[in-house]
Amino acid sequence: MFRIILSRDFALQAVLASTIIFMSLNSIFPLDSPLQTETTEYPFKLTIALEKYIYKLGERVDVTWILTNIGEENVTLYSSRDLVPDFIILDENLNHVFRYRSYMVEPLVILPYLSIAPRENITLVGTWQQIYDDLEIDFGVYPWVIKLKQVPPGTYYVFGIFESPTYGYIKLKTPLLRITIIG
Repeated sequence: MFRIILSRDFALQAVLASTIIFMSLNSIFPLDSPLQTETTEYPFKLTIALEKYIYKLGERVDVTWILTNIGEENVTLYSSRDLVPDFIILDENLNHVFRYRSYMVEPLVILPYLSIAPRENITLVGTWQQIYDDLEIDFGVYPWVIKLKQVPPGTYYVFGIFESPTYGYIKLKTPLLRITIIG
């Protein structure tokens, strides 16, 4: 009966064939989701996730940064040392384009420390406006004008970072996630 159903509906055949191929490849070559990646070092797991991987030129790219306590005791992060969510954007040649921490100051002011219970996490969403880190400032006019440089369409990569001197200088760096920007 299963064979009869497949022979009647081409769309169902295509979906089933794609699923079987993907599952077969994934069992031979395990793949991270194109929208999420993670890394662990006791007592932390760092995950970064994207809503999608293809963006229009100028569209904001939200990067979700999730730090999970995989240990058996509470962990305390101190904003002056630990609580700095960070991600880096690279171009297709793996050259630095943007670092989130350069623009992010809110948790340092609002949260002097944060405790995370076992199996709990903190989740923060950072935004990349598809700009380069290097800014142009026009000092010839007052008030000064800051010009943000838009990146061109192409392939970019993002990875998450977490560093903790409090816990034996743990440094977590996720595998790369690919982002495509179309014009």
